[in-house]
Amino acid sequence: MFVLTLDQQDSRSNADAVPRVLDALSPIAAVVPFARTIGDEVQGVLDDPEAVAEAVRRIGIDSGWHIGIGIGEVERPLPEATTEGRGAAFYAARQAVETAKSAPAHLVVNGEPDGEHRVLAESALRLLVSTLGELRSHSRGYVGFRLDHPDATQVEIAAEFDVSQQAISRVLSAGPAEIVAGAERLARYHLSRHEAAQSEGAEHVD
Repeated sequence: MFVLTLDQQDSRSNADAVPRVLDALSPIAAVVPFARTIGDEVQGVLDDPEAVAEAVRRIGIDSGWHIGIGIGEVERPLPEATTEGRGAAFYAARQAVETAKSAPAHLVVNGEPDGEHRVLAESALRLLVSTLGELRSHSRGYVGFRLDHPDATQVEIAAEFDVSQQAISRVLSAGPAEIVAGAERLARYHLSRHEAAQSEGAEHVD
């Protein structure tokens, strides 16, 4: 299982961004839905590496979050709300989001075993977030729309945002959508391999 814990950056000097990020994460298939836990913190439980990578991409487009990802067991039955959740993945996510406050791209992946796939998943997700972070907010929106609608033309994207096609072309021609998509695919692969390694390790312990 994957527990994602988000903490808003500079929350004391910025408006509450929790409703906005919850709306951004609403398309994600979570086994325990994303919700505000306390203050400016958000948490959700996922069981699919693809959903995790997409969630991080949507968080990166929203921008301004410390992101902690914990991988491990979650006590059953699954809670209705993350505030009631317990298990290794919750503890790992709590450690991860605290460490993320001083980490590259403000993102940390935490989970045993601490092997190559965890490191590479973390690196891919940091690349994803960093690439988006270099863009202005409207440009992140263009990239997000392109990734959600890969068959959309630049004319259609321009119409969606009520801007010129040239404005869309200036952003997309630099290739951020391709970099983010590639990082997302890499993260999915290494998250799934890390999760498999965890399962194998648990079987050997049993």
